[in-house]
Amino acid sequence: MGNGDGIFRFRDGIAIAQIVVFSISFWYALHFRWERKIGWFCIGFFSILRVVGAGCMVGTVKHDSKGLWTGVFVCESLGILLLIFTLLEMMETINKVVHTVHKWTFIIPQILTWIDIGISIGGYVTVAKKESGQLDPTPWSRASTAVMVAIVLYTVGVYVYFWLCRNKFAREEGWIIICVGVCVPLLLVRTAYSLIFVITADRTWNAVKGSPAPYLVMTFLPELAFIVACTFTIRNISPMAVVEQRKQDQKAGEDEQCLRDMA
Repeated sequence: MGNGDGIFRFRDGIAIAQIVVFSISFWYALHFRWERKIGWFCIGFFSILRVVGAGCMVGTVKHDSKGLWTGVFVCESLGILLLIFTLLEMMETINKVVHTVHKWTFIIPQILTWIDIGISIGGYVTVAKKESGQLDPTPWSRASTAVMVAIVLYTVGVYVYFWLCRNKFAREEGWIIICVGVCVPLLLVRTAYSLIFVITADRTWNAVKGSPAPYLVMTFLPELAFIVACTFTIRNISPMAVVEQRKQDQKAGEDEQCLRDMA
């Protein structure tokens, strides 16, 4: 990371890589939006956060400004929730075709997310008033991380249930649940990185000014693999219009079977 001295460091190299790869994923998100496919908002917004955050990080090489560091902090703080909602959206798509869980299953995480956002805003206001130790964990950040971990564990639980019901899914839904299964361990690694810092207060694990090696292994690479897996899967599944048609066909088939059973 930079400190205004003009020296390009390892963390800045990671930031350059983030700008490149997440610019590509943003292009794919626009493509998904055009084709009316799932995931375009979460992948697109996540890509924007990473590109902007990385751009701010590169900017600190020559300008050690509070505004740039704030940009890095905010962008790093928000990304993980979008990864979670990408997986939930994929499982909700399965649920639209093959009814597996109640619709409230996907509303509960949204409620928890709004709680987390409220806590995060309160924490940011508190930290902004501090003159030193602004990156250290606070009761606000610990509460926010606890809510985030709860959402992650909830998402893992939903995935496990869907995986146990996978025999009901058609081939396309099977691809989606396999993708979610690939992404869940990556999400857990990324969550562990944030959790370690909040528990230990060791700045080695800080995403803004911590050691670049843990950030590379537990944040950048897992996030990259996550986005690649989701992008590849979404690119090869049907648009929402086709999903809705398959949902109608599925319901028609169930109604027809019900009439046969009654006869």
